[in-house]
Amino acid sequence: MKNVANILLIEPNYKCKQPPLGLMKISFFHKNILHDYVRFTKGKLPDALSSTKWDRVYVTSLFTFEWKETLKAVEYAKTLVDSWDKIVIGGIAATILPEQIHEATGIRPVCGLLNEPGKLGLPGDECIDQITPDYSMLEDIDYVYPFNDAYFLSATKGCGNKCGFCAVQTLEPTFIPYIDIKDRVRAIDERFGPKKDLILMDNNVLRSPRFNDIIDDIIAAGFGKGATYRNPRTGKTVQRYVDFNQGLDALFLTEEKAKRLGEIALKPARIAFDHIEDREIYERAMRLCAKNGITELSNYILYNSEDFGGKGKKYHADTPADLYNRMKITLDLLEELNAEYGAEQRIAAFSFPMRYIPLSAHERGYVGSQWNAKFLRAVQTMLIPTQGKGVCRRSFFEADFGKNADEFVRYLSMPEKLIAARGKISTTARGRASETPEQFALRKADWERNQKKIRLWNALYDQLGEEREDFVRRIGDNKYLPEKVLGIPSATQRKLYILYLTTPRLIALLGMIDKNSPTYATTKAFLVTECPELYLDILDLVSGSEAQQSYIFRNFAAFFGRDGISDLLKRLVKSDFDADKQLTKWDSISKKEGIGYIDFELIRVYRRFVELAVLSEEDHHAAQKSILEVSMTELASILYAYMDQFESALLSVFDTERGQAVLKKSAKAITNHIQCKLENFLGEKQ
Repeated sequence: MKNVANILLIEPNYKCKQPPLGLMKISFFHKNILHDYVRFTKGKLPDALSSTKWDRVYVTSLFTFEWKETLKAVEYAKTLVDSWDKIVIGGIAATILPEQIHEATGIRPVCGLLNEPGKLGLPGDECIDQITPDYSMLEDIDYVYPFNDAYFLSATKGCGNKCGFCAVQTLEPTFIPYIDIKDRVRAIDERFGPKKDLILMDNNVLRSPRFNDIIDDIIAAGFGKGATYRNPRTGKTVQRYVDFNQGLDALFLTEEKAKRLGEIALKPARIAFDHIEDREIYERAMRLCAKNGITELSNYILYNSEDFGGKGKKYHADTPADLYNRMKITLDLLEELNAEYGAEQRIAAFSFPMRYIPLSAHERGYVGSQWNAKFLRAVQTMLIPTQGKGVCRRSFFEADFGKNADEFVRYLSMPEKLIAARGKISTTARGRASETPEQFALRKADWERNQKKIRLWNALYDQLGEEREDFVRRIGDNKYLPEKVLGIPSATQRKLYILYLTTPRLIALLGMIDKNSPTYATTKAFLVTECPELYLDILDLVSGSEAQQSYIFRNFAAFFGRDGISDLLKRLVKSDFDADKQLTKWDSISKKEGIGYIDFELIRVYRRFVELAVLSEEDHHAAQKSILEVSMTELASILYAYMDQFESALLSVFDTERGQAVLKKSAKAITNHIQCKLENFLGEKQ
């Protein structure tokens, strides 16, 4: 009798929308054919199982840019077995980069589909690719996949187009035109219960000569147009949907095939628009879908790509204008179709820009020949408001991406924070239901400050003229360093570049500028007069941060001098200068730097008088005024006149809770220290 083996399935700890189908099939194989014990985990096992030794560990892989997480999962697997030959690595990244996986892990991966005997070295393992997925294994983890209540199946395998940017020709090199899904749906129903939706993972279903049979199977499986599903947990009846989640190839869509697609519960019809050269084919496919009652359409728009060959054509590396124009083409076509079919058949079309990453990339940072890192980051920022739902409204598109391709490039060039700040301020934004009037006022003030920066940025950008291309190259790496400002010969470019710096980096720049150089005068004028919003940002950081590096205050004080210190103190008036940590740090730096016109320790002494409420209202205001005017002698004089009252108040509250908060040592010792401080200060100033 066969011994029961302990089998562990690991999916690396990356985010993904649907469960690992390969591991689900391996789980079913081991549980129901080999009768082993199987456990599934994402990332790492629970602590209770961390010491278990396993007879075999499978590690799957997804995208190559999840390289680090994949290797981390493999290294973890090595701690769970007594020999590395018990670890099996497979999946997409392992199939695309097998030699690199072997070099990095010391383990030779299993490549491609599990449809040949001997790949796993187990009897009958050639059936795994066509086996029923094990949905029960998902109960082993807390992670919830966005798509989970669905049949994950394929009605075909492979593609045949052999596009240069695509991995399908490696993953599924042989085109299989038909796989009967009816029995698989039935088997899943019997073991795991009915599922709501049908996700078909075919890479080019429209290419199949048996497409009609596939549609008949979908309908027979309960997914004809208008199909419904009764949720067994809630009892609610909802619409069922079919999703060819790898997309439909517009090149192979005919009138007859579009008609058949209209007979199933298809939502959405995913039609790729990867290259501007495919415009006619794409528009024709969209029109065929609309004509046959398919009302929800979506398209993936590849960008950041290189020159490619595929589908018997040559495609050029896309540009930012190509991305913009493809999105606009979809919106133009959508308006045309809705005008043609009217309100009774309202059509929606969602565009999803998809950034190209080479098949060999270990990270997401690849930059195409017609793009730069700044523009790529800007696209991601522009897409944040869509929350992953795509671009579907012209009003949003024009506000976010611009009214033409030139305006789009302008927005791509804008500092990231300003890109996010465009548009009207929202009073009903998600997550702000409990926002107080005071919080809204602060958010509005920040928004208004950014609007002024945007107007200034636009004005400076317009002044670039023939320098524009040079400036775009300068910001193209998306790395904004203060030292770069000093090497920019153009005054307009220098001002623009400063708007890209974070506030800490802007303050770092202040410390690099020679006060005797022309750059000092022009930079100070820009910050204080031309763009005072940046100066306000600086004041916010210096005054508002208790834990700040020494260079922050040192550079600020050296650059802006007495006027800057006065402006800084004005920020503290609202709290009556209750900023003990900042004052202590500033005092230490001032003494080291020889800044003699301000004594922050004296302002801390003032706070002790305020806390004990010994100053008259008139002298309290006078003391505040002397601080704001940086008149330390006047402040010392006011406080010295109240020494007797201060000592008396100090002694009277010593045993109270309030007194304990003020005092750390004996009352007399503190009084003597403060009196000595004031006498010394007044003596030095006489």
